[in-house]
Amino acid sequence: MSKTKKEQIFEAAARTILKEGLSQLTLQKVAEHAHMTKAGLLYHFSSKEELIQKMNEHAIVCFRQQLESYQKTYKNEKAPYVRAYILATLNDLDMQNTTQLCTSMLATMSFDEALLNPWRDFYAEFKEKAAEEINDPALSQLIRLACDGVWFSEMFQLEPLNREEKTLLLHRILHLLEEGT
Repeated sequence: MSKTKKEQIFEAAARTILKEGLSQLTLQKVAEHAHMTKAGLLYHFSSKEELIQKMNEHAIVCFRQQLESYQKTYKNEKAPYVRAYILATLNDLDMQNTTQLCTSMLATMSFDEALLNPWRDFYAEFKEKAAEEINDPALSQLIRLACDGVWFSEMFQLEPLNREEKTLLLHRILHLLEEGT
């Protein structure tokens, strides 16, 4: 399926951050990475703030789509939402989807912390849904923080896990989930 122009711009913004650093995230640089004019980019996003806001919204929508897909697959298993969260996070072994999540969060943190509110809402939703499926709040938080740890180690390039390590972690967390539900 071909990507929309906005999705191409989000990818260009992510590439800008990854290749040139967060300080180089300008509309001009993003336009260059998207192979378009700045005017073309401004047609879609009126400001850097709007671009970052929409990057976050898009990243959350994409992650929710993964969650829903896994939930359908595992709807008859124990804790289908939490299982879906684990799989959506850790089954992206090549971190393709995670790159968009990480770069959108980095851009947000450097630009305007208020733009993190959609992420705060998402985490509150996770906490609520996990509590419905798991009686042990510490286990649900352990699972979330382990998944976040994978994202953050990737985001900051702090000894990110290789494919084998991610697979082992995925299996271990799923085992903990089975024991705890």
